[in-house]
Amino acid sequence: MNQSDLMAVRRTMNLNGTWQFQLAGQAGESGEQRNKEQQNPPHRDDASWNTIQVPGSWEEQGYGQAPEYARIDTWTKVREYEGLAWYAQDIDVPSNAQQANYVFRLKGVRWTSRLWFNGNEAGERDSLLTEQTWDVTPWVIPGETNRVEILVDNTMKLPLAGSHIHSLHTATAWGGITGGALLEMLPLQQVHNVRIEPDMGSGTITVQCAVSNPAAFSASPLQLLIDIQHPDGTWLKRQSCEIDLDQNQIDVNTEVNADGSSRAHQDVYMALCPIALGDEHAIVEWSDENPALYRAVIRLQEGEQELDQVEQRFGMRSFAAKGKQLVLNGTPVFLRGYVDCCIFPLTGYPVWDYDHYVRQFRIAKSYGFNHVRLHGWSPPEPFWEAADEEGMLVQAELPHWSRFFEQQDVPAPVEIRTYLTQELDRLLETLHRHPSFVLFSLGNELIGANGHPELNALIERAREKDPSRLYTDNTGFGQLPAQDRETDYYIQSFNWHPPLESVLAAVPDTTLNYQSVTRLASQPVIGHEHAQFTMYVRPQEREKYTGVLRPTWLEPVEESLTRKGMMEKLEQYQRATGIHLMRSLKEAMERVRRTPDAAGIQLLDIRDFPGQGHATTGFLDVFWDDKGITTPDEVKQFNMDVVVLLSSKARTYYAGETIEIDVIGSHYGKKRLEDVTVHWRMVAVTDERTLDEGTWNCRDIPCGSVMSLGSVKVSAPIGGGTAFRVEAELRCHRARENSAHSIVHSSDRLATVTVARNCWYGWSFPLMKMDSDRHADMKRIWNTVKELQPLLVQSHEDRVDHVDGFRLLKQGDYDLLIVKSLTSNVLDYLLNGGRVWLHPSAMDLSDPVETKYLPVFWNYLMFATQTGATMGMQMEKGAAFLGDFPQDGASDWHWYHLVNGTPAICLDTVQGVTPLIEVVDHFHRAKRLAYVFEARAGKGRILVSSFPFTDTALMKRPEAAYLFQEMLSYVCGEQFQPESAITAAELLGMFKLQPIQFTL
Repeated sequence: MNQSDLMAVRRTMNLNGTWQFQLAGQAGESGEQRNKEQQNPPHRDDASWNTIQVPGSWEEQGYGQAPEYARIDTWTKVREYEGLAWYAQDIDVPSNAQQANYVFRLKGVRWTSRLWFNGNEAGERDSLLTEQTWDVTPWVIPGETNRVEILVDNTMKLPLAGSHIHSLHTATAWGGITGGALLEMLPLQQVHNVRIEPDMGSGTITVQCAVSNPAAFSASPLQLLIDIQHPDGTWLKRQSCEIDLDQNQIDVNTEVNADGSSRAHQDVYMALCPIALGDEHAIVEWSDENPALYRAVIRLQEGEQELDQVEQRFGMRSFAAKGKQLVLNGTPVFLRGYVDCCIFPLTGYPVWDYDHYVRQFRIAKSYGFNHVRLHGWSPPEPFWEAADEEGMLVQAELPHWSRFFEQQDVPAPVEIRTYLTQELDRLLETLHRHPSFVLFSLGNELIGANGHPELNALIERAREKDPSRLYTDNTGFGQLPAQDRETDYYIQSFNWHPPLESVLAAVPDTTLNYQSVTRLASQPVIGHEHAQFTMYVRPQEREKYTGVLRPTWLEPVEESLTRKGMMEKLEQYQRATGIHLMRSLKEAMERVRRTPDAAGIQLLDIRDFPGQGHATTGFLDVFWDDKGITTPDEVKQFNMDVVVLLSSKARTYYAGETIEIDVIGSHYGKKRLEDVTVHWRMVAVTDERTLDEGTWNCRDIPCGSVMSLGSVKVSAPIGGGTAFRVEAELRCHRARENSAHSIVHSSDRLATVTVARNCWYGWSFPLMKMDSDRHADMKRIWNTVKELQPLLVQSHEDRVDHVDGFRLLKQGDYDLLIVKSLTSNVLDYLLNGGRVWLHPSAMDLSDPVETKYLPVFWNYLMFATQTGATMGMQMEKGAAFLGDFPQDGASDWHWYHLVNGTPAICLDTVQGVTPLIEVVDHFHRAKRLAYVFEARAGKGRILVSSFPFTDTALMKRPEAAYLFQEMLSYVCGEQFQPESAITAAELLGMFKLQPIQFTL
């Protein structure tokens, strides 16, 4: 088939380029002044005219003023302007041999625009999510120069500032025409409102469209000719459809239609054309793995004359809810999603760049993601074209994050309901043709515990307009079981929803899942803004901000770090906290995959978030660049359609104990896995030795299942402290096709394919046995902490009140004094040459800092009351004081019970002391914190640790007992030679001096 030239029947004048421009009244000016400015456009010869480029924002072209202050909780523009601005351009409209409809279009406008065409006011438009269009047919003068004038107002028209489409924390209060301007000439007899509805069950499509035929035209027979191009490039047999001018006329109003043209004084006919696609070629389904697109060319004919022609791409796909599962093309699909918060660090507004979105999706898919949730916005058309082509499953949202729907019996303001209804209608009509568009939410975190009748009404309206999508009343809020909520699926927090808590979002127990939430619903449940773990700030990204935004949150952070001498440790902090983030994220995501009836997750985010104090939640920065803390292959181990999971109650074991690890298959691939085998091995981390291995056959794994495949039973390694990992692979002979992470084992007798692999880390420690050869002579230890006495057999036990430093040093019978609190006699003993191990509790510290194992949730500035606002710990690899205790310099799961809830010691008043185990504080506060430090004090030496070794229950854990032994060996040995020094005053400033009872 030869393609016809669309320009033969439709013409488009690209109006991008240089326009006249002038600012016309800021937001702070009086209403009287602004109304006066809005009366009529300035004269073409007005001396105030400047120029501007369309597309583009005002700020990036030098308009606006430098802000009066720099924000510390988000970025700041180089310049900004909120108010009115005039655009004008003279355009030469070519003469036409035939009559036509003329439609004027603006793309990427925030927020309202008013149009004058040849001096005639055409009206105001206010869509944030779709094109703003006008039918200007009555005022166009073909063959002459036509004057176009536009008044754009970027001020907040409605109290919806929380939406990310214009929040200061995300897309900013931008202004301008950022997508372009054009004038279309459309034939009077035309095709419009094309909808192509796939029916996967029958293998057919229905082409539905409206045909306009002016009443004054003759009622000659009209025909639609439809050509379909298969994804392989071949064309199917042409289909035709007669337009019955006597039967199919529909009622229309005189409002402007979706394409901008008016149907007033026209007869409009509905055409329904069913087409079987499978007669000539096999039908190719559109999916996240195979985003195959068909192309339809629809011609309106009168005899041999072509009156109009339109094109539309479509995908053959179905998307539905079936019980608690989401089903794509009849097969369960797990949404591996992230949240897109409308972040554009160079422009401050959503870009109209197809390549930008292709890059974005390819990066996301390289890490295993197949889904993106749009947080309170819907992007420009290039985004959707790229999503269709790259295979992303998208949830769009209305542009608000408001509080108008929290109370069921309180209606939202009329103007809010009207605006949201209009945006809903416009968006659903615009997005219908995109197969990537599968889910829709009415906004972010809108409701209280229960639903709202006005949101329910909008859901019903959406279903009526487009029943091929799934809808929910809001993203994130509301309680399950749901009451008074009209939804197809739910998006609920897996971490915050009762009975769960965010501090338990990831723990060492890898048998846990989120069924306590999903069991409360009979429909699909997706995890809302999952994880939100953070790492350290990255000032090196400052140089990337070459556009209109500056990362002003960095200035106070860098100033603080510089004044405290912490900038030199920046790379160490970034490495340690980046590792900690990914370890926490892996477990939080695997916990969802262990949940049999979870439908998906939406991470917040895989990129950093620039606002709310700068939330460093991403393994990518805001520019979609790698931060160097993980790799795509590492993430895909727990973030693909097929995942193998290793499940065990504990991470730490005594040497020789039996470890039982359940192997779970989470299979959301497109085909049943048959002839499945599990291959596993245990590896020593230090030297990569294989300690044990095995394999077994297991039953087939159906699509959409989360099931146990059997268990690994193995003995914990014997010896000293040992870090090990258990690796598992799923292999099968008949796996799904086109697996991006499959590896063919051609050396096998029958070729097999590895469809998933993953690993799980554990640690083993010998039973506690104090050995005087290694841990010193217990009789030479004076212990005043009664909780430690079971560990220090044969040591001298006595009250701290009885410590006589002069006598102890003179007699030389004791090498170490163990105390819980700092007292005057202990200080005296230390300064005169004693060796002290201090175990302070939070009550003993002058400035205790609460910690938890998991990193800061989202951001301290927004969640300042969260438990333990620290970011993990960092230490030297092979640190002598840890002996053989296995560690790699960063937080890992065998530290969890040692540090979760443990107070950190603040070293801000002792700059010369270097922590042995440093607690990385959040970068806004940037305290110098430690769990362990050592120092010389006078003639003596002191080791301080806040680990809860005095907790008898904790000391029954293998890692706690072993760490205590290793630290005891160190503090009693010759290696205990602190380099830094501390004064008595500094000690008294850090620790509360506890009284003792003197004997008179």
